[in-house]
Amino acid sequence: MTRTVLPWFETLTDSVHALGAAAREAQRAYQAASITSDQYDLDRLRSHDGELALPSRRSTVPFRPYDHALFVIADHQRTHADRLRRLYAQTTEGYAYGATWAIRQVLDGRQPPAVELDRTDQGSYVIPGEAYPSSQAFEALKRWSGKTEFDRALSEMERLEAAAEYASDLNAEYHLADHEASAMHDAYRVAEGLPEATYTYGQHAETALRFALLEPRKQHTHS
Repeated sequence: MTRTVLPWFETLTDSVHALGAAAREAQRAYQAASITSDQYDLDRLRSHDGELALPSRRSTVPFRPYDHALFVIADHQRTHADRLRRLYAQTTEGYAYGATWAIRQVLDGRQPPAVELDRTDQGSYVIPGEAYPSSQAFEALKRWSGKTEFDRALSEMERLEAAAEYASDLNAEYHLADHEASAMHDAYRVAEGLPEATYTYGQHAETALRFALLEPRKQHTHS
């Protein structure tokens, strides 16, 4: 049986699409975990005051089985949601960078069969510095009808990245004045939307890649 060899632009498209599919699954999982975690917000749940007598333990602090169960569940749900948020952030970073990398390769006339993106031993993607060029670097896409939305998504992602970096820099300081602490918390709140903005940019970048590949596909058909 002869195996059909797909052209480079098909496997490159599949590579970027796989990054997007991973980000979507992580997004759904994180959203579901967040909803479940919110259901166990201890400030919103009604406590039950029933206590247990524990013969093997002498303590002045009563044991309340309902409260104990809530604390354990809430802690587990928070931990689970936090892990999935990190996964969501990592997969969207991989998606955004991978699609951008592919676009730049194609526009530069290269023919990579797959996205090149390294990972750490802990499973995080290694995103190079200066991963996202300015919109001027994509002038070859100027005839694409989605260019304006693509540029807008890039700008929004960069705005939230700047907020996250600013908050992180302040958090690294040994001592913060009151106004700096307030600015740090404000920046963290802004940066909470970064994974969603990164995913949105990745979607636009994947569409941009399909436009960039129109000419290589045409040339392949006519060869």
